[in-house]
Amino acid sequence: MIYIVFVLIAVAAAMYLFLTEDRLIRRAGAGAGRERIRLEERQQSIRLSLKDIEYEKSVGKMDEENFARLQNELLTEWESNTKTLSLLPVEPAEAQTEPSKSEIRCPSCKTAIPVATARFCHACGHKLAQVLFAVLLLFSSVSGNQLSALDIQATVKNGTTNSVHTAPLNIQLLKLEQGMQPVASKNSVGGKVRFADLPAMKTGPYMLQTVYQGVTYSRVIAPNMPEPIDTTLEIFESTESVSRLRVRTLVELRRVEKGMLAGLMIVFFINTDKRTFSPGKEGLNFYLPANAEVDQASISVGSGASNIQWLKLNAQKTARRGVFSVGQSVKPGERILQVMFHMPYDEKGTLLKFQSLYPHQEDRRDRGIQVLTEPEDIELRRGEELMPRAMDKDLGRGLISFAVRETQIEFTLSGGGIAELKKAEESAEIEVKSPLQLWQKLVFPVIALLIFALAALLRGRQRGSAA
Repeated sequence: MIYIVFVLIAVAAAMYLFLTEDRLIRRAGAGAGRERIRLEERQQSIRLSLKDIEYEKSVGKMDEENFARLQNELLTEWESNTKTLSLLPVEPAEAQTEPSKSEIRCPSCKTAIPVATARFCHACGHKLAQVLFAVLLLFSSVSGNQLSALDIQATVKNGTTNSVHTAPLNIQLLKLEQGMQPVASKNSVGGKVRFADLPAMKTGPYMLQTVYQGVTYSRVIAPNMPEPIDTTLEIFESTESVSRLRVRTLVELRRVEKGMLAGLMIVFFINTDKRTFSPGKEGLNFYLPANAEVDQASISVGSGASNIQWLKLNAQKTARRGVFSVGQSVKPGERILQVMFHMPYDEKGTLLKFQSLYPHQEDRRDRGIQVLTEPEDIELRRGEELMPRAMDKDLGRGLISFAVRETQIEFTLSGGGIAELKKAEESAEIEVKSPLQLWQKLVFPVIALLIFALAALLRGRQRGSAA
């Protein structure tokens, strides 16, 4: 039975290779066309991604630093794809030119200009005369194409008051191309600002940016937005009040070496206010025990379990002992700050102190500081009291929870092994014995070689007859 199954598999593989060779050859001949389609589809995907992160930025889910980084990555790929597309051979259908009646010659360089670029020459940038514009408008109405210009008009909206921000506000227009390139700067008038006669977005989108009450707000103009562009730049009032700020803190401590603890502290901010929580020049703060050193700090951008990305931060020590800061604010919505650190550990007893610098709210949805230790034979005591663990159904691990009103906790860790896989699990091996003898095992590759040799012979004859 084993021989029959093996022969059937080998025959099926040989038939597949034989019967699909012509199709593979045809595909190879159309490789350039497939590559063009793939790149064009990827360009469309990049457009959608730019629009998505622009939306995240507009609703306060993404800060300007991470926004610029993500935009640069997408635009770099956009430029690379554009260059690759320009080098690919043009398909016959694409090589066909527009009817002469839909083109006009540039008076400066004599380049043929299609209706879609009626206001500027795409070769030399010469602005066309209004007479030529009218002629092109006539041709475009005949052909059914809608003429549009790259003008950007934005309304500045205050998301806190849900009204137009009529006071003058300086608006920067940037080009996201190899970084953020300044293009123009204007003050809004009556909550409106307009940038006219802009070059088309060939290599990267534009971005509107303003600073309001010390917080930077941005709006990306994605390449796929209809032109002329009418958009909204949303800002919020700022506050240092924590009355509408909910905070959850989870600390995970893992013994990784005999004298070393590795830690991960997660601070989950929920801003239910319609104002941006801006805690001053330092930004958000967090507290670590004495002798702890920060390995990495990062903050979430994006939303949804599958769409969260992390922006690395530079955590700075403040004048207050144990307090670090990161230059971030919390716009309406949610943000997660996570800090990886390490510190020395003495299994006879190590005193640790954690503090939430933002008060936890007395809310049934919130919890106090929670601690998770691994391995679980590490003992956590408050004074002489051994703190019990409660199984968390979401994490599937035992947590030690403190009261919501306790924003500062102190406890002692002692004992415990190293948080690693058991040696028995690491060294375990599964031994599978074959029921076949050595000569029987050798029969299989011999049969396979004969079958594939026959397929190669038939392919050779087929090529010869085709020639």
